[in-house]
Amino acid sequence: MTSPRPQPAALRRRGPLIVAAVVPVVLALAGCAGAAAQVQLPAKTAARPAAVTAPGALTPRQQVVAALTGYTTALGQADKSGSGTVARQLLRPYLAPSRIGGLVDAISTIWARGDSFYGQEVMHVSSVTINGGRAFVHGCDDTSGMGLLNAATGQPVPGSAGIRHDNVVTRLDLVGGHWLVQFQLVEAVPCTP
Repeated sequence: MTSPRPQPAALRRRGPLIVAAVVPVVLALAGCAGAAAQVQLPAKTAARPAAVTAPGALTPRQQVVAALTGYTTALGQADKSGSGTVARQLLRPYLAPSRIGGLVDAISTIWARGDSFYGQEVMHVSSVTINGGRAFVHGCDDTSGMGLLNAATGQPVPGSAGIRHDNVVTRLDLVGGHWLVQFQLVEAVPCTP
């Protein structure tokens, strides 16, 4: 399998999985905990889209971490799409162009076997080192709740589960003003989040 990481690590850790988002219902329920009070509400105004923070407003470290998080999210969306064409489009803003084809081929092979990914990783960024247009993110991620699922049996594929402390280094390069993932390596030494 050609991907930004060696095959076992790619299957074990960075399988296309969506980074979980907080459910808006939790916030709504939190607001219902107190007794009702009579308050004067302001007049409604036209809805406006939320302001998007420009990449320049973030520190370089924040930009790098956001790019890595975006890559992880795009990878999950690519897997869920079930389409090589859609997967390429989703990965393009986050992954080096030379890596996209190999990763999509690997995902397509997994789809062809009738397998899919389950679970999600918990990212723990240990350090970010930036040297000009190159950045290295060192993480000690929990990938133990992830792996491959066989569609026919509904059971996890043996040997595909992640690990509790996955010691990973990701290299990103600044290309055209955007940080792109170049590769990821798993270090065979213990780490602590």
